[in-house]
Amino acid sequence: MVQQEAGAKPTDTRLAGFILIAAAALSVLAMRHHPTGAHATGGVGDYVHGTMIMVVCALFFGFTCFAQHRGIMWPAILAGLIAYALSLAAHVGAATINGAIVPALAARGQDALSHDNAVLCWEANQALARMGVYATGTAFLFWSGDLLLGGRGKDRILAILGLGAGIGPMVALAAGWITMDLAGAFIVYVVHALWAVLVGIQMVRRAL
Repeated sequence: MVQQEAGAKPTDTRLAGFILIAAAALSVLAMRHHPTGAHATGGVGDYVHGTMIMVVCALFFGFTCFAQHRGIMWPAILAGLIAYALSLAAHVGAATINGAIVPALAARGQDALSHDNAVLCWEANQALARMGVYATGTAFLFWSGDLLLGGRGKDRILAILGLGAGIGPMVALAAGWITMDLAGAFIVYVVHALWAVLVGIQMVRRAL
C-alpha cells in the first residue's frame, strides 16, 4: 500500500510526532505516581487521573494525525482509528471512575461507599481498563499491518514492533498472566507508550 499524505503538512506531522512522544512519556510518569490507597481520594490521585485523561486525549490527537498521514481513506487505517477511539472512551471512563466517582462517594461517608458500591466501581473500572487494552491492541494491529504491507525498511521494523506491542498485552491479559491492577497496568502502558514514541519519532523524522 502506498503511503498517502492526505493533505498533512510536514510541520503538522512534526508537531503531532512531538505530541505523541511527550504524551507517551507523560503517561508512564503519571502511572509511576499513581496512588496505591484503597480509594485514591484527593491529593496526588486527583492529579494523576486528570493527567491520564489529558494524556490519552493527546495520544488520540497524535494517532489521528498519524492516520491522516498514512491515508485515512484506507480501511485498515480507518479501522485502527475507530478502535483507538474506543480505547480513548474506555480509558477516560476508567480514569473517571477511580479519579472522580469513587473519591466523591468516599467523601460522602461510609454509607455511600459501601462494600457493594466499592466492588461495583472496581469491576467497572477493570472492565473499561481491559477494553482499553484490547482496543489499543487492535488499533496497533491494523496500523502495523498497513505499515508491514505498504511500507519498507524502517516502516516494516516499526510494523513488527507494533504487532508485538499490540498482541503482547492482549495475550498476557487474556491468558491471565497480568491483570489491570497497578503493576499490570503499568506494564501495559509502558509497552503501548514505547510504540507511540517510535511512531512519534518516525513522524518527526519524516517531517524533517
